[in-house]
Amino acid sequence: MATAVDAKKGGQKDNYNSCHQHKQSNASKELNKQILRAFLHDPKHKSFDKGHKGERFRCKDEKDVNEFVKEFEIDDIPHFSVFQEDHVGEAHEIAVQMSRQPIEQVIDAFAYLRTCYPSSPYIEHLSRVTFMEHPRTRECLLPPPEQTMPYSYFRENSMMWGLTKKGEDAMVVMGTNKKHHRKMNILPTNAKFDKERCLSWWREDLGLLNHFYNWHLSYPYPPNPPRDRQGELFAYMHQQMLARYDFERISRGLPRVVPYGPGYGWNKPLKEGFNPKLKFSSARPANMSLGSENYSFAKTSTEELEKFKDRIQFAIARGFLYDKNEVKVKMTMNNLGNTILANEGSVNKTLYGNVHNHGHLIIANANDPSGMYNMAPGPMHEDQTSPRDPVFYRWHKFIDQLFEEHRFTMDPHKAKDLQFSGVELENLNVKLEPEDYHKKKVDKPLDTKNHFYTYREGKKYDVYNTNKDQEAIKVKTQSMDHIPYSFNMKAKNKNRGDVMMCFRVFLVPETDEPLDDWRNMFVELDKFVESFKGGETKEINRSDKDSSVIAARRAKFEDIKDGKSNSATQNNCGCGWPLNLLIPRGTKQGMRGQIFVLASDWMQDGENPQEHLHGSWSYCGLKDRKSKYPDQRPMGYPFDRLIVDKKGKPMRDLETLVNNMDNSCKTDVNITFLGAWDDENKKQKDDKKEKNDDKKEKKDEKKE
Repeated sequence: MATAVDAKKGGQKDNYNSCHQHKQSNASKELNKQILRAFLHDPKHKSFDKGHKGERFRCKDEKDVNEFVKEFEIDDIPHFSVFQEDHVGEAHEIAVQMSRQPIEQVIDAFAYLRTCYPSSPYIEHLSRVTFMEHPRTRECLLPPPEQTMPYSYFRENSMMWGLTKKGEDAMVVMGTNKKHHRKMNILPTNAKFDKERCLSWWREDLGLLNHFYNWHLSYPYPPNPPRDRQGELFAYMHQQMLARYDFERISRGLPRVVPYGPGYGWNKPLKEGFNPKLKFSSARPANMSLGSENYSFAKTSTEELEKFKDRIQFAIARGFLYDKNEVKVKMTMNNLGNTILANEGSVNKTLYGNVHNHGHLIIANANDPSGMYNMAPGPMHEDQTSPRDPVFYRWHKFIDQLFEEHRFTMDPHKAKDLQFSGVELENLNVKLEPEDYHKKKVDKPLDTKNHFYTYREGKKYDVYNTNKDQEAIKVKTQSMDHIPYSFNMKAKNKNRGDVMMCFRVFLVPETDEPLDDWRNMFVELDKFVESFKGGETKEINRSDKDSSVIAARRAKFEDIKDGKSNSATQNNCGCGWPLNLLIPRGTKQGMRGQIFVLASDWMQDGENPQEHLHGSWSYCGLKDRKSKYPDQRPMGYPFDRLIVDKKGKPMRDLETLVNNMDNSCKTDVNITFLGAWDDENKKQKDDKKEKNDDKKEKKDEKKE
């Protein structure tokens, strides 16, 4: 079944601006193989030893420096951060210049830089931005960043395990020794009473980290102008991350995220400590206070951020912002988002500051605000590591509170305005697909109707740039996934004329709280379009793999090297929610929730109704930076604001909402966690049980 309007019927050619299904030519595949050199260090080069040992040196001053590196004066930026405007500005300027050069010489330059700085986040960022800008490589596939920059994605104990399995002396390779190695990053943590630890698997999921990293690559900061509705998408994408994280917290009996920022506990100790166990990130002790002194890296202070926050709140209350010429600019979600994000679309950066980015930098550098001790920043400093830290969600809850203040000022949605005359939805169900998927893994029958099942399994990844050759090592990690499913429903068009329906699908935990208090808990599962002839009734079937929020299967380094990349893989944007986290974990007993679907008129909602849509456009938009966001409705519609009934009173619950609209439907679902599936986890579990049984037997014998 089509995931959107049939482009051929509409007389339109397929638009491959999204991040899915790009067909590669043989020439592109060959160029792709050459690009891989730019992501691997060269152990034969004499500068390799310096870079591999982590020595600080200026590669552009070396005698045999690459010609382009010398010409453009490219060097590493220590502690690079996309939240630092001058860092991103420098990367952009060099990328623009490099994108005008012959691609072969560009690849040579980055291969040299990678050899000098094999673990540099800046070189990684610069190379990806350049290849995304270069006309020869815009449609090429780039290897996943966790394979080319593994120290930013995998814990040190995982890296040491992989190096040891490879036959390397892990202590030496990682720049330490057996007497003085950092046990805190290798041995299990002793934080038994840290409740946040139970969700580390979610925060450290590679797909989630990659989504966040690639979103910031696709939606850059200055000096690029903002993309269409970038400010609003910034708000919505992060709000959805919070909703999904809150869903997981509720399943583990934890409260929803509490905001942390100016006016929200900013002046009190931050109770959450965190040790990321990464080679290049520092830990943060519990109950740490943010100093009032100037933060040299961010060139700001906590007091200054408080001042900018107050100005933004005053602007929200008034309904307008002041630009540089003191002209009033209407307050909108997009204007507010761009101003908080402090990109080139900010209404007035001097007046309203750089709240979002500087908050990241202040929290990340709280253990060394002045830089006196040259300590590595915490994970909040980088986009690929930020989501690992529990405080990331508290900080973004504070940011979302600013957006929520604006949402409260908007005119509410009236139930009658959400209706689609002549359209009816009914018989919404979820089914497992295929039904025999679980037979080898589960020893009990599963409910195949209106039931989601999740499980945990171990995975191994090939990663590079870790040792003194170009061969990969294998590292292992745990991840959550779900049994594949599809949902189906019956949709009727009772109108005489043809219509195009946009189906908006949400998942929400069951609650007895008022709908408006629970509005930010609705997780978008999918959004797709279907055409209906006058009087036509259709059975709609939709697979989880077709979702508009998920990323495509990413081409691995090995796929690109072997020329196996095909139309099933994405092009270089890589943005999108991971399929394995599409459904929340749930509980072993079964967590109750509801799926809600609303059908709206796509002829009115669509920016270009005949456009063929596919890919992760809900959270990421379309790939082309000049393209419009496909849906003209507010992001998150209809839960982007208060919904009221015909009397103007807040809609009480989801049941009442559905009863007021024939063009909507809902169904109750259960989400059950099945536990660990892979053999290694099962063996560890059995060994632990056997050990406990032995202890019990000895204890009983002692009593006798």
